[in-house]
Amino acid sequence: MTTTTRMRALSATPLLLALLACGGGGGSSAPEPAPVPAPTPAPAPTPAPAPTPAPTPAPSPAPAPAPAPAPTPAPAPAPSAAFDGTVLLGAPTLSTITLKLLSATQSGQISVAYGPANAGALQQTASSALQPGVPLEISLSGLSADTDYRYQVQFLATGAGAASTTGEARFHTARGPGSSFVFTLQADSHLDENSSLPVYQRTLQNVLADRPDFHIDLGDTFMTEKHSDPLVALVDDADSPEVVNRRYVYERTNFGAISHSVPLFLVNGNHEGELGWLAPSNSPSNLPVWATQARQRYFANPQPGIFYRGDTLPDPLVGARAAYYAWTWGDALFITLDPYWNSRAQASKDGWNLTLGERQYRWLADTLASSTAKYKFIFIHNLVGGLDGQMRGGIEAAPFYEWGGKNADGSEGFATHRAGWGVPIHTLLVQHKVSAVFHGHDHLYVKQQLDGVVYQAVPQPSAVNFSSGATLARDYHYNSGTIQSSSGHLRVSVGPSGVTSEYVRAWLPSQETSTRRNGQVDDRWTVTP
Repeated sequence: MTTTTRMRALSATPLLLALLACGGGGGSSAPEPAPVPAPTPAPAPTPAPAPTPAPTPAPSPAPAPAPAPAPTPAPAPAPSAAFDGTVLLGAPTLSTITLKLLSATQSGQISVAYGPANAGALQQTASSALQPGVPLEISLSGLSADTDYRYQVQFLATGAGAASTTGEARFHTARGPGSSFVFTLQADSHLDENSSLPVYQRTLQNVLADRPDFHIDLGDTFMTEKHSDPLVALVDDADSPEVVNRRYVYERTNFGAISHSVPLFLVNGNHEGELGWLAPSNSPSNLPVWATQARQRYFANPQPGIFYRGDTLPDPLVGARAAYYAWTWGDALFITLDPYWNSRAQASKDGWNLTLGERQYRWLADTLASSTAKYKFIFIHNLVGGLDGQMRGGIEAAPFYEWGGKNADGSEGFATHRAGWGVPIHTLLVQHKVSAVFHGHDHLYVKQQLDGVVYQAVPQPSAVNFSSGATLARDYHYNSGTIQSSSGHLRVSVGPSGVTSEYVRAWLPSQETSTRRNGQVDDRWTVTP
């Protein structure tokens, strides 16, 4: 604030002087007596001098004008509010990556400054408009392969005069053959009454510390088929697209702890809602459609093209689903599968009801046959079939239904139930030397091996009960392998000479002891080419 001081002029008041003059007469000696003469007229008095006029007072000087107040400076442009949303990386390739930005409340202009991590200057995208609650997609292209990049988001809020800049985040473009890298895995975060949000957040912190090239989520994350709201026991499936969107945004916010620097790949679980048996034919108003559209809107699963393989046939209701896809990174082939969309009846009635569908099966066979990668990985929420009508189990369940070809009584059934397809899925994996199948669904860590293929059950990242492994293994028909309880994630290191998978435990500070430390590795296994 500028303070203006007004000065008051002082005027001098002159002293007025009056000068008064006095008059007087003289006397003579006495004469001889004589008649009294007529009196001599008194001399006229000397007129008093005119009084000296008082000097005219000098006019008071006019008061000096008060100085004009200094102009109030224009207010400095208000700095923009910091971007309060989340950034999600997805679909990285040799030369491109997708960013999806989302803020619940903010609007303004967004741009991205980016460049190789070891370069000084950053190049910048054009500005794009951000609206509250609406995902903004920005694609970076022209990137160099197998390169570590850094980037910052610049945000100019509506009505602000200056932009804010986020801290630096990172990503790595696709690796070439011979490169070493790390990826991470989780399954079944659930966030229901048997889950702990602080434990889940601890797991995600551990993932970020691993600096993986990407993170794969094996499903049962969004839970719209079972719990509309997180962290509650109430079974209440979503009954509107608004409810579905709310849960997807909630889970996206949780992923925000890592997704600014770790690209995310999603695999559907049985609780996501993208279930064929819940989708009436030709109806756009149902949970499977709403869940698919929410995943497409808020996340960035890859579309088939030069780098990614996938389903090229758009669905008549939701378009390109991007629910199963494959890519090569370094010396490894990654294949994700979806056993739900094409399943028109639940497995609880018959294990043969669960299916990839012939189109996806043939795509899988072709993808495996055309790959020359040293290592081949399959990612699926649960085996296609499973045991006890609940899709449970690992190698004990592998011989049955579409996965292994047998009926529940052990007789051969693939040729009857999948006529003309060829061979069961497990046989296909063995023929093409698949290194490992990573599956979730059973909420525990189990490492097994069958016919040279590792079957790895991925633990929960969020479990409240951290000593339930043996009980779950018994209930879900695991009779062999390395069995451990949740919580945590898998860290998988891939290099030219081998693959190492590690089970990284998540413990809260209050849970730690001399034998339980956050980030400790509780199991490790290795495969070679």
